[in-house]
Amino acid sequence: MLSAYISDSEADLRAASQQAVELALRAGGREASASAASSGGLQLGLRDGRLETAVRSGHRSLNLTVFREGRVGSASTTTFDADAIQRLVQEAASIMQWAQPDADNGLADAADLAHDVGQPLRYEPVSDDAAAMAEEASDIERALRAVEKPAGTELRTSEVGLNCSEMLSVMVTSSGFSRASLTSHHVRWCTALAARDGAMARDYAQSMARRRSDLRGADWLAERALRGATGQLGARTVPSATGPVLFSPRTAQVLIEDLVGALMGTAQYRRASFLAGALGDLVAADHLDLIEDPFEPWGLASGAYDAEGVAGSRRLILDAGVVGGYFLNSLNARRLGMRTTGNASGPYNLTLSSRRPGGDGPAMRRHLGTGLLVTAITGGHTDPTTGHWSRAVEGYWVEDGVQRFPVAGITLSGDMRTMLRGITHVGDDVERFGSFRTGSILVDAMHIGGRA
Repeated sequence: MLSAYISDSEADLRAASQQAVELALRAGGREASASAASSGGLQLGLRDGRLETAVRSGHRSLNLTVFREGRVGSASTTTFDADAIQRLVQEAASIMQWAQPDADNGLADAADLAHDVGQPLRYEPVSDDAAAMAEEASDIERALRAVEKPAGTELRTSEVGLNCSEMLSVMVTSSGFSRASLTSHHVRWCTALAARDGAMARDYAQSMARRRSDLRGADWLAERALRGATGQLGARTVPSATGPVLFSPRTAQVLIEDLVGALMGTAQYRRASFLAGALGDLVAADHLDLIEDPFEPWGLASGAYDAEGVAGSRRLILDAGVVGGYFLNSLNARRLGMRTTGNASGPYNLTLSSRRPGGDGPAMRRHLGTGLLVTAITGGHTDPTTGHWSRAVEGYWVEDGVQRFPVAGITLSGDMRTMLRGITHVGDDVERFGSFRTGSILVDAMHIGGRA
């Protein structure tokens, strides 16, 4: 199938992958896997209403992995001609020759391969009408200019970006797996720099989707970006204290990222996780569920199979706060004496929910009472082994459930084990950020570092 942006057919990609696998076996490999992909798209960017970027792009790749006696070698190329594929095979075989053997290396077990698992909906043809996209970008810019601003506040600069793309990929293995996947992707975003009385603040809004019709509209993007920027003008610090913290949906995803990282197979095998060996343990508040769903229609992280050809499954990663599963590929599953979960490409769509009523944004602020509402994370990190959590943040100080004034120059710190168990509510104000979907998250107590 040929599309607006994909220059190679499925037959072309399959032939290149098959050739790489066959040559790898002739070069001494015992097993091999190859993936070929062809993608392309259109990107437009406006700055202060003027077209600054207009790029039509295309890309192709062929990746090969070859195994022999526990050794593994990988290489890639962007050219599909016979000579390029031969060089690809030679490079992968050479790397394999010098690699240290590991008995757990190898293709996924044949019984785990997703030969017949149905493809979730992930593709809708993408328009190649650059003029229409430019007009859409102008609509967002006009919406930014139209947002009502507080007295004395101006929109100093603005940026708007649009991107649409398609990708066709084919995977072939020496064990007989051969499947193709076709996806589409859209992104719309804008940033706003607001100014008042010599102070300036910036914020952004973004929407991502498989289908253009699922994107947030121009008015939503403009309102979110400009309200966020103007809301931060006049921000100040607060005294250091220990108190409740409410993470907005956009910042709450960081907590899910840290939890997912702790449950990845590599972290578990290396014991470099603050949740090492936590399968079956209560690690979070007992009203929390985290559901993984590879088959969600139009999901940004949906898929019939992973990078090894193994299907995931709809499952509870957290079940009433108890760890129900890790994220494993074949290698780490073998090292742990377990079975792959089909997560060689990472987690599929994840949704955090609570069995306890949370409510909308105002209701979550009422649950907060007096404390910190975090709307932006500007720096910091989590120690993956100890779980020590430290971030620089911005947001608002809330008193008796009412947002009082913006804050900046604040640091938050805590321990992930304590934070996960201290989650009291998850809001109904759910938003999606890549593979994660969550509402706002209220943690009962963290150290808020402000002025002495």
